[in-house]
Amino acid sequence: MTHNDHKHVTAMSVKMHAVATLNNDGCITGELDCKYFEEPFSFNSLMGMIEIMETTFDTKGFPEKHLLPRTFGKAKKRLRKHELDLNTHLKDNITGKKTGNNVGKTGNFEISVKFRHNAEWQGSINWIEKNITKQFSSIIELLKLMGDALSSDK
Repeated sequence: MTHNDHKHVTAMSVKMHAVATLNNDGCITGELDCKYFEEPFSFNSLMGMIEIMETTFDTKGFPEKHLLPRTFGKAKKRLRKHELDLNTHLKDNITGKKTGNNVGKTGNFEISVKFRHNAEWQGSINWIEKNITKQFSSIIELLKLMGDALSSDK
């Protein structure tokens, strides 16, 4: 698979390619790539991966949010495409430094998010090495599927 094979947006979903590693300390780190990024973004935690994806969706306006997120502070201003350079924003706001303990199992995933209903994501995840695709109806379910794949011995 070439670098650009996984970089596309369909009329039905936004697809991102994640290369994730389960480290010896139980943390999942890796890189996330899609059509909108000049280069892949590194993430040091699953929350970091989610933040990169959510910022991308908010900036591009797709998949559209159907609810505004709750917050303890002031709600963030909704970003518009013309107000934000995605790559600059992510580099300024997401720690992209790789950790040195990436010695665990690594997996390649194609994550396709179709909807953001009820403050959750719905879509599918394809575990590329095993060619297994599963549907998810929440961010938690997506993260569990990635964790299960990386911790499996099969």
